Amino acid sequence: MTGATIRQESAPALGDIRAMAEGTVYLYPSATEREDWPRYIDALASVMAKGVNVQWVRS
Repeated sequence: MTGATIRQESAPALGDIRAMAEGTVYLYPSATEREDWPRYIDALASVMAKGVNVQWVRS
């Protein structure tokens, strides 16, 4: 996976995020409204340490 998008209504599996070694994760404002948002924060911190880009998208 080289790119992923996280929104309230859709997101890749947490395992898919954690497995990323490159690419960009695009976060939309509604992502923070997900019930599992804290788990995504943990996964994002993990992949950022590996060099994956995390970018907020303004809609």
